[in-house]
Amino acid sequence: MNRYYLNGAARCRSILLLILLSCITANTYSQSKKGISDYRSGTLEIKMIRPGVYLHISFLNTQQWGKVACNGMVYINQGEAIIFDSPTGDTASRELISLLQKKMKVKIRGIVVNHFHDDCLGGLKIFHQAGIPSYSSVLTQELARKTGATIPQHGFTENLELKAGNNTVINRYFGEAHTRDNIVSYLPAEQVLFGGCMVKALNASTGYLGDANVNEWSATVSRVKSAYPDIKYVIPGHDDFGDVSLLDYTIELFKPKPASAKTYTPVSQELFDTIANLDSLMFDAFNRRDLNNAMQFFDEDLEFYHDKGGVDNYSVTRNKLQSLFTNNAGTGLRRVLVPGSLEVYPIANYGAVQTNLHQFCHMENGKNDCGTFKNIMIWQKKGNQWKVTRVISYDH
Repeated sequence: MNRYYLNGAARCRSILLLILLSCITANTYSQSKKGISDYRSGTLEIKMIRPGVYLHISFLNTQQWGKVACNGMVYINQGEAIIFDSPTGDTASRELISLLQKKMKVKIRGIVVNHFHDDCLGGLKIFHQAGIPSYSSVLTQELARKTGATIPQHGFTENLELKAGNNTVINRYFGEAHTRDNIVSYLPAEQVLFGGCMVKALNASTGYLGDANVNEWSATVSRVKSAYPDIKYVIPGHDDFGDVSLLDYTIELFKPKPASAKTYTPVSQELFDTIANLDSLMFDAFNRRDLNNAMQFFDEDLEFYHDKGGVDNYSVTRNKLQSLFTNNAGTGLRRVLVPGSLEVYPIANYGAVQTNLHQFCHMENGKNDCGTFKNIMIWQKKGNQWKVTRVISYDH
């Protein structure tokens, strides 16, 4: 047989082998990436926000709020990772380090601590034991020392830039808000802002205010928004990430009220918290266009009064809601409770009345179209169940 043919065949086999090895390697790397972006254990969850940017979620047991899910962030670029906030405990911190080093095969360049609370540095000592350097503002170092928490190793006053591969990570102090030491971290190449507990998720309450400066909070977040006009993704300290609307919501939530404005004080804080939670759950289902879960909050004897649409019963309301969801499947339709507008009053031997302002937004012709309207809902309590029996939606 011709030796040139033999050499050619050998070369073909070599090329095929290289292709096969490349496919195996690529598939292994793909599975590795998929593994961390879809990870869940009893103590840690990982979700991908966009390629290279991940949300890590761990849990903190509190007396006031129960079991709280706490957000952190991981940024991976060119085989290097930076972590933002430690998981809340040692076990979850070890899990995260192992996932990155052993599964993703990346070098952890450091961990950045947002502020001095346990949901930011509860597992920090595990990172130190692993030889991973930590960074925070000097204020965080000071407060961690006073509270007996693990102290971040490297402090900065106003601004610290780190590198993940060839991309810059900006960590910056803008002022007091949730705490006097809270910072934000921004990824310019990805247009992602990790705001931590300074930033609230849509429809979130004010949360823990024991170390907060509520008078400066709104102004601090406004400075963050002005400094980074190209933000596309915003990660709060708790609950769902989103876009720049989270900054707008937080700014409004903590905006100082005029001295002449009437201050609402709940007759019953427990009743207020109950109705506020029901409202949040109802409109979370609405924002997900989950018809069945949204309708479960309404009584079958519902009367829905709308200043433009007239009066509807339960069945008609359900049909109209279904049409609304279908027609807005791709518009990003969402409802946001206007911060500070919710008031709840008891109705003797019946339930409660809720009044509020809320904003409905959707994309139209490439622009965000929003309208703010007034709302009244009557809640009836039957046994342990609360149902809305009357709605008055007006000022459209």
